[in-house]
Amino acid sequence: MKHFYFFIISLFSVCLLQAQDYKFGKVSEEEVLEKEHPEFKEANAAILFREHRVYYDIQRNSGLRLITEVHERIKIYNKEGFDWATKTISAYQNGTETEDIGSIKGYTYNMVDGKLVDEKLRKNGIFKEEASKYSLKTKFTMPAVSEGSVIEYTYTIRSPFVTSIDDVPLQFEIPVNRLEAQVKIPEFFGFRMHYNPKSPIVFPIDKKRESFTYNYTQKTRSGQRIVKTDYSQESIDYMLDVYGFKRDNIPPLKKEIYVDYLQNYAAYLRWELQYTKFPDSPIENYSRTWEGVAKSIYNDAGLKQEVNRTNFFDTDLDQLLAETKDRPGKLAKIFTYVKNKTTWNDFIGFQAENGIKTAYKYGKGNTGDINLLLVSMLRYAGFDANPVLVSTKAHGIPIYPTRNGFNYVVAAIEDQGEIILMDATDKNVAIGELPERAMNWQGRIIREDGSSDWVNLMPTVKSQNTTMLNMQFDEEMVLKGKSVRNINGLHAKKFRDNYVGLANEDYVQVLEKNKGNIVISDVAISNEKAIGENIKQSYNFELRDAMEVINEKIYFKPMVFAGLNENPFKGEERSYPIFFDFPSSDSKTINLLIPEGYEVESLPESAIVNLKNGEGVFKFVVSLNGRFLRIESSLDMNNMVYTSLDYEGLKNFYGEMVNKHSEAIVLSKS
Repeated sequence: MKHFYFFIISLFSVCLLQAQDYKFGKVSEEEVLEKEHPEFKEANAAILFREHRVYYDIQRNSGLRLITEVHERIKIYNKEGFDWATKTISAYQNGTETEDIGSIKGYTYNMVDGKLVDEKLRKNGIFKEEASKYSLKTKFTMPAVSEGSVIEYTYTIRSPFVTSIDDVPLQFEIPVNRLEAQVKIPEFFGFRMHYNPKSPIVFPIDKKRESFTYNYTQKTRSGQRIVKTDYSQESIDYMLDVYGFKRDNIPPLKKEIYVDYLQNYAAYLRWELQYTKFPDSPIENYSRTWEGVAKSIYNDAGLKQEVNRTNFFDTDLDQLLAETKDRPGKLAKIFTYVKNKTTWNDFIGFQAENGIKTAYKYGKGNTGDINLLLVSMLRYAGFDANPVLVSTKAHGIPIYPTRNGFNYVVAAIEDQGEIILMDATDKNVAIGELPERAMNWQGRIIREDGSSDWVNLMPTVKSQNTTMLNMQFDEEMVLKGKSVRNINGLHAKKFRDNYVGLANEDYVQVLEKNKGNIVISDVAISNEKAIGENIKQSYNFELRDAMEVINEKIYFKPMVFAGLNENPFKGEERSYPIFFDFPSSDSKTINLLIPEGYEVESLPESAIVNLKNGEGVFKFVVSLNGRFLRIESSLDMNNMVYTSLDYEGLKNFYGEMVNKHSEAIVLSKS
């Protein structure tokens, strides 16, 4: 009977979907009145309907154009879903050719006094801006949005770049009730379709071929003195490859901790151009190798020209390096000089948008301007320096060889078989470090001779985070002590990103947060602005209620606020790989003086826990020498990435750590 009811409910849901009118403007009262998503009740919003159509259009004046039409209807359940009422559409431009975003229309629907009312998106609510030399953005926020609103909009992108079809998204961070997509490609273009290999779900795509006839008027002129114009009706017949997709109830991307970039795991369709074959023309092959892509970018995208320009900074650089003879010293000076001389304008790209000379003169530029300037200066100083093409985490990992696979560039020097990476757009990175956005699998180094190789972008050296707590109970059983912390590498960079420049009183609040009834004083920090140097932090503390007295026995957790008290991995299963920021060594040493008149009745036991053949090691060592108790807890994570198959082991590993850090010491009167 239970299965019968489930069948009836499922059938009823399908009937509702089929009965729903998805034509633009046909929003129903039921959609506006809905309080929560019927299946994903935690959803802040839902896509009720999305249609994505791609096709080619031929106009006599403008020629062939690639058309993308999008229609979306979205339900806003609560205030947390308001972000879905703002839409940003990106377009590409290159020289005189630009994608055009138009035909924007939209309405917001609400129930007012029991009636369904709509509010139109006005033209003055649509904003266009040039995000960079190659990027345009059109942005609008739907009007009159409140909890329960349904918004609906359509727009069209007309592109002259007919050999580049954008990804067709099939999954989002919110559920989708109905999604329809269609891509029609003329036989002149040989595209290969790719699914996202990182997505755990793959949707079936219907493919078929259909014929198409393009009719046009041909004008001819004849005669000498008297010109005669004749018109004839002509036509071109060709075949279309039609890719179709219709699906109901698409689940949202599952939000999980320690994910490199959630959108990288969304289902989508990606299109790789392999060849073109136009009437009366030979086949032009676009299939490439990564070596060919790298060489093309280096020679044709201006990188070679930029990194070999030196005549505008040579005098300044000669003066900077005049007193420095050793190579490490020169490298450090050049890297610091570029970071101080220029400021990143938040635009990314592997090309120098303004040119390295302009960036040097005005002190501002995109990633290409700044890091190609760094390469040029390093070459001038005698280093074997080259650019490294990168795809940022938000851009994903390239599936096939294409220039569009990269969107970023960093600098590298090669010295005695070692490759040292640098990124001068981030003020807090040291030599050999990259900002988080660029630590994405591997990049492609391009050398002056045209050769190229893959380069690992992931950090391999463990960053250290060491804390020592020296503490004792006073006569009122208040735990007093001093904390001393030393951090280096990417731990130090993260500290600088978050806390340098923060007022002292604000930083004290950060330190006191989630530490119980604590008062922190005498905070001292050294080397916080000395990039590449270890940071040392110390403070004194008084912690009340650190222990519990039961039957004249004292129970307290010796790790106090330095322990891990909650397992970050709570889910029963894991959909995506687990990404830690960088290899790390985290150690904590607790030195405690046992109060006068008390003795230790019981102690936690020492333990060593291994994760996956030593990729992670947790050590917990307890020792007692008279009244001096010492606890050493260390966590070494030697690997950054774990698959979903490793999840259960990782969850148990952290569970063991929480258990040890939660074990209490029992003191009794002596």
